[in-house]
Amino acid sequence: MRIAGTRRYPKTALRLVSLLLGLLFSAGSVLAATDGESFRGETPSAWLWKMNEAFIKLNYNGVFSYHNGSDLSTLRVIHAVVDGVQRERLVHLNGAEREIIRIGDEVKCILQPGDELLKLEDSIPSGPFARAFTRSFDQLSSHYRLRFHGEGRVAGRNAVRLTISAPERDRYGYRLWLDSATGFLLASELVDERGKRLESFQFSEIGINVSISEAQLNPQQPQGSVISHLSLEKPKTAPANSESEMVPWRAGWTPVGFRMSASDLRRSADSRRTLSTLMYTDGLAAFSVFIEDMPKRGAGNVVTREGATVVVTVKVRGPDSSQLVTVVGEIPIRTAQRIAQSVAYDRSQK
Repeated sequence: MRIAGTRRYPKTALRLVSLLLGLLFSAGSVLAATDGESFRGETPSAWLWKMNEAFIKLNYNGVFSYHNGSDLSTLRVIHAVVDGVQRERLVHLNGAEREIIRIGDEVKCILQPGDELLKLEDSIPSGPFARAFTRSFDQLSSHYRLRFHGEGRVAGRNAVRLTISAPERDRYGYRLWLDSATGFLLASELVDERGKRLESFQFSEIGINVSISEAQLNPQQPQGSVISHLSLEKPKTAPANSESEMVPWRAGWTPVGFRMSASDLRRSADSRRTLSTLMYTDGLAAFSVFIEDMPKRGAGNVVTREGATVVVTVKVRGPDSSQLVTVVGEIPIRTAQRIAQSVAYDRSQK
């Protein structure tokens, strides 16, 4: 595994991972109802049920744009359920020539030589690490509020507007536009604690409940293209004494509602260098914490943000030497800084 902190990979590559996995697997379970509001006789949570069902069960073919910081990507998505199995094709219409094919839990990336995603091929593990990049709405903590916010129109279709807000200023909020007829997600915005838009996703054209042919789901494979494979199948339960359950680091502080969903400990071949990874989620937002040995040339504190993605790096004291801690996630900078500074060695986990 080569993802030793984020400083070794361009921000563009990190955004590609987020976009890839977030768009392929964006449907989750329903939110709990919040305040008894209703629209057309249905609660906000009922509308999210419809959204989840639409993503999973409907056939659709459309073009959307995804904007994150300085990046603007335009893609075509084709989705169908064939013999009970979800099949999906994502085609990048600008930038690098790229297709992403999903059949069930298997994902195939068809790329050109030199594509930044190839650098991450063995750095995107399956299981909970990959799924942490999804934009799911399940197991949402009580620290969000879900409300209706009128109606709108996207891609020529009438839409119901929902807002997901966080009363505390330690996480981001969302604005959603759901198709009035089917509940399908037509557009979304991720906004910071001041309501400023950081990331947006919107269809410019969409056909819902349309016929999808086998030919439309099959990728084009230009000569010289490179194929990279991913799997999102849930991993088998690790043994109780598995090293992955013994990461000797913990974040001493996280916003209320976040829990550690996964951890991983890797050692170099000579066992002289280690990389510990912790993944936290509140059901909607997620962030990762990477703890690694200090590089030979040392490193200073770093704070960067590109769109919604923040990267904070600090130096902390380990049991034997200083360690480099990097927090990556779609959370406010101040939240990421507080998390990073709270990371400490936990001897009880050793």
